[in-house]
Amino acid sequence: MAEIRPAQTRPAQTRPAQTRPAQTRPAQRQLVVWRGDGGPVQHDIPGPGDLRDDTKAGRVLIGSLMRAQLGLSLLCLMIALTVAISFPLVTALVPAVSRMRVAGLPLTLIVLGFAFYPVFLAVGWFYHRQARQLEARFTDLVNPASRTRDD
Repeated sequence: MAEIRPAQTRPAQTRPAQTRPAQTRPAQRQLVVWRGDGGPVQHDIPGPGDLRDDTKAGRVLIGSLMRAQLGLSLLCLMIALTVAISFPLVTALVPAVSRMRVAGLPLTLIVLGFAFYPVFLAVGWFYHRQARQLEARFTDLVNPASRTRDD
């Protein structure tokens, strides 16, 4: 975290041979921003130049974005595979489910034909929403000046 400390100012030295009356001015205070460990703040902020110039910081930022996107993709894939495999597994383990009928149609046809699509649409919506949030967080991290204020 950055902390703000007022800069040390020295009082003006008066000369003994001064004939004019001294003008009294309020002391000007200058603010200097320091980080807790004493390093300057502005050198530690990654920016779009790090991505463009292929610096070490830029490679770390891109790598973290790619890892986050890979994790999100694998999570959504696992959810979709779990849903897709669950019903055939249930019908294989419990044969009575495959013989059930609803409105004259086999239950397996209804579940495979209609029930999976809303689940896959929900997984797609979740993936899209999370991917946009990841990219927005990455953009805010790299270029904080591009943030739009909603207030």
